[in-house]
Amino acid sequence: MSSVKPILLALVLCDTIIREAGTNKLSLIGTFNGVFSNAFPCTHPSLSVYIAITEGRGKVQCKLRMISLDTNAVIFELPGQFEFSGPISVGEVVFQLQQIRFEQPGVYAIEFWADGDMLGSRKVSAQKLESRPA
Repeated sequence: MSSVKPILLALVLCDTIIREAGTNKLSLIGTFNGVFSNAFPCTHPSLSVYIAITEGRGKVQCKLRMISLDTNAVIFELPGQFEFSGPISVGEVVFQLQQIRFEQPGVYAIEFWADGDMLGSRKVSAQKLESRPA
């Protein structure tokens, strides 16, 4: 583990991420901060997470996890790794998640960890759609 802590530049939630041929640039499509459902538990079909970090040294072990802030239950945890060529390089990683289950309405957090330190998190609200009288 390096004594220098990487810096989180971006943690973005969206529907999908496309890597453009030729330029190798990423396009983040449909950014959002919450999910809505008629009933709970519910399953969100697709969720993409874009992460960018810098100030890393060599290989950096990381993980992305989601927890319920109401119950502290871990919804998922995924390992990853960055390899930096130098301290000013920027590492990017895309997590493409399918079938994320929300047990109940509430506030969840998607956290990004590197070398055992949480570098940042994003809150995600899961809300029940209220039916309106006709």
